[in-house]
Amino acid sequence: MIEIRNLTKKRANTGIIKKIYNKIFFNKKFELDVVLASPQLMLALNKKYRKKEKIADVLSFLLEKNIGEIFLNISKKNLPYLFIHGSLHLLGYGHKKNKDAKKMERKELNILKQSK
Repeated sequence: MIEIRNLTKKRANTGIIKKIYNKIFFNKKFELDVVLASPQLMLALNKKYRKKEKIADVLSFLLEKNIGEIFLNISKKNLPYLFIHGSLHLLGYGHKKNKDAKKMERKELNILKQSK
């Protein structure tokens, strides 16, 4: 199940996010809350949780085994890609090592292609 909340006055195509959710989590019982947030909120969250003084594009939080939350910076044009990126983090993908980053990027691009 996915719930999308827009905390801004800016409009966004949430249909594509739901479509991508169905591709990524099709055989998983995964509850996901997606928050479309302002750059100011993304900065505050990044400071609080990552101790970084910059506006984040996407932040994902695994709250329990099959429950997560993704915050997307609504001012970015590539929301579908950012949603995929955050979703893959919730599923255990990472990009600290170069080989892991390449694997994650291939997966992101594959999902993005399938979602068009």
